[in-house]
Amino acid sequence: MTSCKILLTRSMLPGDLQYIRDGLDKLVPDRYELTVPPAFDEETLCAEAADADVLLGPFVTEKLLQSAPKLRLIQVPWTGMDTFNFSAVQNSEVPICNTHSNADAVAELALALTLDLTKKLSYHDRKMRRGSWNRDQQPLNLKSAMIRGSTVCILGLGNIGGRIAALFKAFGATVYGTSNRLENHGGTDRVYPQAEMQNVAGRADIVVCALPLTPETRGRINTAFLSALKPGALLVNVSRAAVIDEDAVFEALGSGQIGGFAADVWWNAPKRGESESWPSAKYAFQNLENVVLSPHRAGFVDGSFPHLDGAVENIAALILDQPLKCLVDRSKAY
Repeated sequence: MTSCKILLTRSMLPGDLQYIRDGLDKLVPDRYELTVPPAFDEETLCAEAADADVLLGPFVTEKLLQSAPKLRLIQVPWTGMDTFNFSAVQNSEVPICNTHSNADAVAELALALTLDLTKKLSYHDRKMRRGSWNRDQQPLNLKSAMIRGSTVCILGLGNIGGRIAALFKAFGATVYGTSNRLENHGGTDRVYPQAEMQNVAGRADIVVCALPLTPETRGRINTAFLSALKPGALLVNVSRAAVIDEDAVFEALGSGQIGGFAADVWWNAPKRGESESWPSAKYAFQNLENVVLSPHRAGFVDGSFPHLDGAVENIAALILDQPLKCLVDRSKAY
């Protein structure tokens, strides 16, 4: 039986690698070979690529593709494609896939961040740890906003956005969404084209960003966009930090144009291998009481690595000659 050679193109933690092996052992035992190269530079990867069926990871170059004549799949083991070198694959017909198997985990965190903003949970937790019951109601009051009866706008109704929409519908919200595909997602009340997202968001009490980061969406949530929102609207980001203009959102928080901001992604994330940095190198978001901070952890779940499940299932599908999922559109870069 022919073995499928999988070449890792970016280093992974031992636990991640074992999770991939365990998953493939369940689905396609003895039908794959996972190669971890001694280094992850282009030269080393090219030397390993001659008989590779799958490149597992985000790293790809024209030379690497030329060195892999048997290649059948480029599998990125997460959702974001913003660091992928699309120029290297323009002349290649090898399918590129990402994974959306972490969609439920990200959707639940988006809801949790929204609940924290609307109910001021972290704020009052901080107060009570200092002995204060916030009876002076400064700087934030004791009142909660309600999701039930509110209007929520989901920017980007893909796999993640559709699940977020379903959760808010279950709370009794009116949910609008924006998408380049206009079919209804997650029971939303209405889906609008992405080109109309500023107008649609302007009707909402809560705006949740789940857009992919592309050249078109980079900095799309800017001063003009935020100025079009209802005064005091809440903004939640589980997309990529660069979709939101850093200067614009800090100014909007200071002026009260938006009532709060929560995010799992930030502009000044620590470099790989590091664990500390402020969320922004420019502004002290951590000092604002109406901001909820989360350290890019939406996909971290007890007992599993949900972002890897889709990659495992896709590689197994390739081996079993089954249809691939989450095919990436080269022309759209996601």
